[in-house]
Amino acid sequence: MLKPGQLVTASVHSLTDKGDGIATLEGRPLYIEGALSGEQVEVRLSLVKPNFCQGTLVRVLRPSTARREDFCPYTACGGCQLRVMSDEAQLDLKRQLLIDALAARGLDCPVADTMGMNEPFHYRNKAQYAVQPGPYVGFYAKHSHQLVEVDECRVQAPVTTDVVQRVRAWMRRCAVPAYNEATHGGSIRHIMVRNGIHSGELMVVLVAAEAPSTEALAQLVNELESVAGLASLQLNINAAVGNRVLGPENRLLWGKELITDSLDGLEFAISPLSFYQVNPRQTEVLYREAMRQANLQGNEVVFDLYCGIGTISLFMARHARQVIGIELVPEAITDARANAELNAIANIEFHQGAAELLVPQLYAEGIKADVVVVDPPRKGCDPALLATLAEMQPSRLVYVSCNPKTLARDLAWLCEHGFRLEQATPVDMFPHTMHVETVALLTRKQGK
Repeated sequence: MLKPGQLVTASVHSLTDKGDGIATLEGRPLYIEGALSGEQVEVRLSLVKPNFCQGTLVRVLRPSTARREDFCPYTACGGCQLRVMSDEAQLDLKRQLLIDALAARGLDCPVADTMGMNEPFHYRNKAQYAVQPGPYVGFYAKHSHQLVEVDECRVQAPVTTDVVQRVRAWMRRCAVPAYNEATHGGSIRHIMVRNGIHSGELMVVLVAAEAPSTEALAQLVNELESVAGLASLQLNINAAVGNRVLGPENRLLWGKELITDSLDGLEFAISPLSFYQVNPRQTEVLYREAMRQANLQGNEVVFDLYCGIGTISLFMARHARQVIGIELVPEAITDARANAELNAIANIEFHQGAAELLVPQLYAEGIKADVVVVDPPRKGCDPALLATLAEMQPSRLVYVSCNPKTLARDLAWLCEHGFRLEQATPVDMFPHTMHVETVALLTRKQGK
């Protein structure tokens, strides 16, 4: 009988969508963090249930050819699940995840090689460090709120290390307490750092349950104003109980309200609350692939659905007659309109509301798209929206997705309702994680 603490030998045959190895032990799945497919491993059982087991990797007896030395000393951090897998193997895995998701829905189309980064480190332009009493600063362990102290993160911009160390030193020197999740007392909850990869501008946002004293904040300004590239220092007040990082109120402590960054020659203004892709170099790769698949000739009406702050909309507007962007979040629409004005792009309009409600309204009014781009959240597109797109029958539909499974589900439905799946291209937006972004092209079937 299997029991916790027992040592077993297992052969890993696949990975979960969280990156854990899966073996079979006495007819039930055994999940092993840090094990790769094809490996034989020694495992100490940590949890034994009738339908599954979990274990801790003790030793790799026969390593995978994809295994490499772990580049990160913070092994308990839940951020990068594929640290021990080579870059090439990660790209192959992400392509296979897409192929498997499509095949599970009976779909077959050319799937390109995953578009990866030449240097897949220091790619994130946004860091959110948790702060707990101590003060300790870092990231949460997998599936928990247990803090893992992190001095330097290989996927964050290097300047964040300097910022975090200075803020932690300031908290200790000025006796500024960290927020306590158990008692809901204290002040500092998170340190957020946003930097414009292309502009070089840096924004530091201190998230607090209650504002530190005026004197302490003045010392914080003195501590940070010499940080290279610092353009904005802000205090965000979040007194709510729960896991949400940012609250609704921002106070400017130093510098300017917004920083800017550029994508493919377009300027974007970024506030503490703005949604902006965290890997701008790969965002350019992703959106250029979307542009290639859209194949705009200059006379099309384009719908950009789930448009966020209008990044794809602005890309498309330079090559289309008109772009209509739709987004549910009011703040994102405000940013989108400001970004269109910032770039002097006039052939674009943004509507705030649910795409599944607004698109049918526009279509009923006789407004239809030649090309549609959708970039929905992980849950995929709403069925009502898909039904309207099937009725509208644009000549090309470009689907940008962060979830291969819901992508395949929606593509299968669309293929049953007048579209043909032409191609799919995976893009590695988040190296060393199981996350894969995809751009897929559907065209209208002849005679529909």
